[in-house]
Amino acid sequence: MKAAKSTCFRRLAIFCRRAALMLAVVVPIVAATTSAAQTQVFVPGNTNGCFGNAVDECIPLVAAFTASRPGKITVTYVSGTVTDAGGINTGPDGVPWIDPRFQIPLQEKFGVWFKKMTRLDGLIGVFVPQSRVQRKGFRALDGTKGVTRVGIMPDGIFFIGTGKTFRVNEAGTLFLGINDCWVSDNGGGFKVTVTGP
Repeated sequence: MKAAKSTCFRRLAIFCRRAALMLAVVVPIVAATTSAAQTQVFVPGNTNGCFGNAVDECIPLVAAFTASRPGKITVTYVSGTVTDAGGINTGPDGVPWIDPRFQIPLQEKFGVWFKKMTRLDGLIGVFVPQSRVQRKGFRALDGTKGVTRVGIMPDGIFFIGTGKTFRVNEAGTLFLGINDCWVSDNGGGFKVTVTGP
């Protein structure tokens, strides 16, 4: 009887050690697959995506982060300013500006044309589903102006500024740019970190 009990306890002890070892291996793997990825990106001050009117240059938006699944994406400003010929030297929140000749990207999104602009040269973004990004001929440019076969629709653009967290419901790519249409006289840019699924 003692031998049976002793054998049972030994088997239980061996099982417990093996189970603990398996947990030690499995838990880090699960943690690694559920943790967020992070990248740092530079967005040049002339990156307009051809959005707005009138446009002097069509510079594709920067592919900042590709999400492989649904989840939250966070964009955080790190450093940098955008300079403009009008004497502007601004951070990612942009500046107000009056000029009736131009429609900047965030105005184009809403189909409006205001004499007074807000957030000029601020940081903007758009999330594009993977199915669209992978289509033949896709470029990170305004899809309504005939500058690319497959592009991005202006209604998806949103303001980021110094930071923004938002949820995506599918895999896709976050593109970043500057809220300006006339960019040949722009310089500088913004360095940001992007974290996501």
